Amino acid sequence: MLKEKEINLFNKKEQSLERQRQELMHALAARLHKEWRNLRFKKDGSFEPRHKKTKDKKWIEEHGGNDDIDIANTDFEDLPKDWQEENLLSAKVAIEKIEDVLYIIHDKWLDRNEEFAEENQKMQYSRLPNDEKIKDIEILEEAIKIMRGQL
Repeated sequence: MLKEKEINLFNKKEQSLERQRQELMHALAARLHKEWRNLRFKKDGSFEPRHKKTKDKKWIEEHGGNDDIDIANTDFEDLPKDWQEENLLSAKVAIEKIEDVLYIIHDKWLDRNEEFAEENQKMQYSRLPNDEKIKDIEILEEAIKIMRGQL
């Protein structure tokens, strides 16, 4: 049976992993918005406008009752919550699926190498030390490069 100290350590690790996942999702969402904006870049340094309505009451209040937002000329951080949400949801799906693939890569490797694996390799992907996680990420990156080359 787990002792209270072990449970507390487990909970702290879970909280840390969730914080990291949230930070990754936010960073990816911001990058997705930036890449979309770059497609609308104009010679004068602005972006071709894309006006939308928001339902974010706090944002509307902070902008004098205005519910119109030019999402193309607005950084991700300054978007109303409802216009951040689409990129955040896309980022969430992408990160969850990448994590699923990384779990599979590691589990399949462990199936083939369990008798030779070191103790710090005999755990689920999320619990691996970063230097071990990087090995699985590199496999996925190389696979993506090869697939991209086939398109």
